[in-house]
Amino acid sequence: MHDNAEHDEGPVEERDLDDDEPDAEDVNRSAEPEPEPYEDEDEEPGPCNEDEAATVHEDTDALGDESADRHAAADAVPDVFLDVPALKVDQIDLDVEDLRAHVSLQAEVLDLLKLNVGADVALGRVHLGISGVEAQAQLKVRLDNVVTIVNRVLTTLDRNPEIVQELARGVGSAVQDVGGGARQAVGELGTGAGRAVEDVGQGAGSAVQDVGRGAGSAVDDVGHGAGRAVQDIGGGAGRAVEDVGSGARQAVGDVGDTTGGVAEAAGGTAQKAVEDVTEAAGDTARRTRPAESSTSHRPADKDRDRIARSKSGTRPRRARGEDGKEPPRPTRRTAQKRDEPP
Repeated sequence: MHDNAEHDEGPVEERDLDDDEPDAEDVNRSAEPEPEPYEDEDEEPGPCNEDEAATVHEDTDALGDESADRHAAADAVPDVFLDVPALKVDQIDLDVEDLRAHVSLQAEVLDLLKLNVGADVALGRVHLGISGVEAQAQLKVRLDNVVTIVNRVLTTLDRNPEIVQELARGVGSAVQDVGGGARQAVGELGTGAGRAVEDVGQGAGSAVQDVGRGAGSAVDDVGHGAGRAVQDIGGGAGRAVEDVGSGARQAVGDVGDTTGGVAEAAGGTAQKAVEDVTEAAGDTARRTRPAESSTSHRPADKDRDRIARSKSGTRPRRARGEDGKEPPRPTRRTAQKRDEPP
């Protein structure tokens, strides 16, 4: 097939190099109308047409053979191939709990296609003991089918660009929703902050009012208490002064009474002693002068009263006047001088 292509292109290149300008025959030939091909069914195509047809048929056959080989190979060999021709293990101790294995193929095209390739193994609890292992393994992964699927997806997007527009619209609407939610959240946050500030201001105002009221009531209570205390102190002081004055007056009266009683008792005792001495002296004189008893003077009425009072031993208590003072004391009485004997 390659040789025929070179044979066909050879005369063209030579003609281009040798003939710089077209001659008259070429001009006349180009001016004449070309006969329609295959006008006569019995007429056979020229040699040039046969070569071109053969080339097209060969290319088509080659493409068909290649695609057929590819499909046959795809059918013969899987996408993921693992070959272990030789494996030797002396001892394997395996204890597995909750084993889950997933083998897949992964490929992604935007949000339209997602494929997984590989093995996903989940083990809960594993105890593995291997001794004396000899292995030979071969792993093959074919991506022809994956490439074919991706090509089909890209071809679909190329032929239908509105799909991408729809995806862009979905992303735009999502962004708008996010922006609207953010604005709404910011608005609600500002509203909540304003309400919180108002509540704080109202609470502070009420607290200040309560504090002012409490301070005023406390001051009033303190004033009333101080007034009451001053009144109580004044009343108590007045009462104490009155009590002190009364007690002082009573004490002075008691002291005066006691002093008067003591003075009266002392005066009575001294007078009694003098009278006793006088009586003793008189008795002695009467005894010494019995003859003169008839001529001696008898005691007067006052002396009789004094004698009678001296026998009782006490004198009546003097009463105080309206001004609280005692009356003046009488002068002391002295014994009358007796006539001396001749």
